[in-house]
Amino acid sequence: MHLQGNSALDPKVIASGFANNGQDVPTAGQVASLTSTNNFINFCLTVPNLPITNGKQITTGSCNPAPIGTIPSVDNMPSSKFTNPKNGDTVAANTAFTISMAINKLETGNFVNAQENYFAAPQQLNNQGQIVGHSHVVVELLDSLTQTTPTNPKQFAFFKGLNAAAVNGVLTADVTGGLPAGAYRLCSINAAANHQPAIVPIAQHGSLDDCIYFTSSGNGAAAAPAAASTAAAATSAAATTAAAVTKGGAAATTSAATVSTTAAGTKGGKGRKGGKGGVATSASQAAVTSAAGGRGGKGSVTSVAASSSAAVTTNIAAATTKAGAATTAATPAATGRGRGVSAP
Repeated sequence: MHLQGNSALDPKVIASGFANNGQDVPTAGQVASLTSTNNFINFCLTVPNLPITNGKQITTGSCNPAPIGTIPSVDNMPSSKFTNPKNGDTVAANTAFTISMAINKLETGNFVNAQENYFAAPQQLNNQGQIVGHSHVVVELLDSLTQTTPTNPKQFAFFKGLNAAAVNGVLTADVTGGLPAGAYRLCSINAAANHQPAIVPIAQHGSLDDCIYFTSSGNGAAAAPAAASTAAAATSAAATTAAAVTKGGAAATTSAATVSTTAAGTKGGKGRKGGKGGVATSASQAAVTSAAGGRGGKGSVTSVAASSSAAVTTNIAAATTKAGAATTAATPAATGRGRGVSAP
């Protein structure tokens, strides 16, 4: 009888280690494993309230009796990396673009009928010892690039099974309708032929999948840092910062997609208490921090321009009133000198 047609368990394939609950070498917090002396062949009888998966995608839950299957060596663990978009990129809103992903050590282009054979067979390896399978890409809409709450796996903006074999080690998926303006996470799901996530031989390993974060905007370009202005303050969707000086002035502006702060000082008037003061401005999406000199000599203006796809963090290291100096601790973008005083 064919091995796959025999309903009896062959003693040669019994995994004797499955009878050990693992607590013979206890570790703090470690729980005991389920045990079996027959490879768990009747495990699904222990959860009679659940149907057998039986090749179907059962949304209410099920029990799958198929074994995990063949597992590659550590030298054949698959991995992937997106090449377009790249992390931090911006694409044009509602405009077609192509996702591309480099993939290694997975025999791509192998997928079964997902409606009839889902999880219905063990993972298999090819002659090179690599998992026989395929990949998927999924794009999820985020509240922002700084979102820290978990996403809802039932919701996604775009999903595509990459069923074709990789070309020169690269898989692609066309997002024909593009994506509305917003912040997104793009991840891969590398899988075996029967759609189960790839299984590898060790617990401690690098990620088999890749995730990147990108944005979609009206013109497909990330907002550029605003230029220094000596006339007025500018406003954006993300934040508003302004600093003005008497007789001259300094202004800080921010842009919508990323927050950038720029300030420039010109000749100012006298300090509020008879001195000649200085000004320093910096901004994040939520706040404006400024420090101004009181009495003393020449003022100094230091500006911080920092941007990322998520947010700008500004740290004020020190602000002193003696000698009319103020300092912002971050990467300076421009430094001017003047005799200004911050606006009240």
